[in-house]
Amino acid sequence: MPTPAQQREYARLSELLQAIGMRYYKELPSGSSSLLMKVENGNVVVEAYDKSGKCIGTVPNENTSSVFRAALEGTFARAISPDPDGIIAIISNPASVKSL
Repeated sequence: MPTPAQQREYARLSELLQAIGMRYYKELPSGSSSLLMKVENGNVVVEAYDKSGKCIGTVPNENTSSVFRAALEGTFARAISPDPDGIIAIISNPASVKSL
């Protein structure tokens, strides 16, 4: 059971991942609805999943812009995840989100 501090850190990292995913949504694999971020050997790897929970791709990849890559690295490269399995964030297509 995670401690309250670990839960807060997970929520903070998840919110950051969600914000970055929404900002760079067009660079994610088409149909992405959630992201799983891991830091592997100092490198940030984000797996994109569709609505059915199937992994549909990873970023960064050869098509990832330098600004998206820098946002991921700058935000998460030194982050210590309270969950060894990574951080999850739910995202949606910004074009489908209607403002109130």
